[in-house]
Amino acid sequence: MRPRILFVILDAFPFNGLSSSSTPTLAGLAREGGWSQSGGQSVLSASTYPNHASFVTGVGPERHGVLASRAPVDGEWKPAREVPLASPTLFEDCRAADLRAVGLFGDQNLVHVCGALEADVHWPPQGQLPDSCARGLLGYGADQAVVEAAASIELNAADLAVIQLDEVDTVRHLRGPDAPESREQYTATDAALGELLESLRGQWAETLVIVVSDHDMEPVEPGAVDLHAEALDRGLSVHVEHDGTACWAVGDTTEEELLGLPSVDGVQWVADRHWILWGQPGQQYGIDFGLAGQHGSPRTARQLAVVGGGHAVAGPLGDWLRRETPTGTDWAPIIRHNLGLLVGGA
Repeated sequence: MRPRILFVILDAFPFNGLSSSSTPTLAGLAREGGWSQSGGQSVLSASTYPNHASFVTGVGPERHGVLASRAPVDGEWKPAREVPLASPTLFEDCRAADLRAVGLFGDQNLVHVCGALEADVHWPPQGQLPDSCARGLLGYGADQAVVEAAASIELNAADLAVIQLDEVDTVRHLRGPDAPESREQYTATDAALGELLESLRGQWAETLVIVVSDHDMEPVEPGAVDLHAEALDRGLSVHVEHDGTACWAVGDTTEEELLGLPSVDGVQWVADRHWILWGQPGQQYGIDFGLAGQHGSPRTARQLAVVGGGHAVAGPLGDWLRRETPTGTDWAPIIRHNLGLLVGGA
């Protein structure tokens, strides 16, 4: 019997934030299945949109096309929600297999980033939060709003539900990665996760739950370096796109050339003409938004990874988590395998 799969992304939840006292829902899932105590590995840059696109496609940003908060489309850099995915998604695969898929997202942009318009049900509608929707401090949907949306759609009828809760990310950005307010939000988000699970208890033996985060967070210092302008001033044949504590460099360049830019401490080649850059701890790029925490660099590339549920596959998958380091591109193939999906429906 194939499972019904609930795939939950707790945005920016720390990979080591699981505790029986403060996050009892996550701890209970880990007892049923397992968790990766050393964390999973995100794709780079370690930020929300590229990692969510990888969660639903199973490929990296250089293949699905969502590099950061913006990405190139026909030579023009556009917001991630306007970037068409270049790889098939779980939602498309479910539609081709006549399985019911649901996508619910606190960050409204993820409806488009994840291709959730192809789901049987998505929320918020067309990626636009209703005026009446409760919001977090940065304007994204509150965790409780997502829980209420889930309660309205018969979540237990879905073969696959992909759900994102956003508020941990908001609080860690505003208050700092290790602030008391952030720890309080871990508990609140864990409780919201518990509410989602309650609607599935009647068919728990059929349910596999996968809970991950997309990235971690690091404290930052005031001020930000504009590497895009620096590259232009030096006449480099490269576009630099800022992404928190990292940057993408896309174009004809070399590692030596990129390391010569001010504040750049590390360079990693990703694919043809695609590089990731980062600086020393605390360094941020682009615009200083006055945030206490940011992400993007490899220092923030750890992901929470927990599995549970009553289905028989939870145990073996938990054993795998204890042995291996999962990556952001592993989950879509695992879901496809357990639901009997073919990539692109072919």
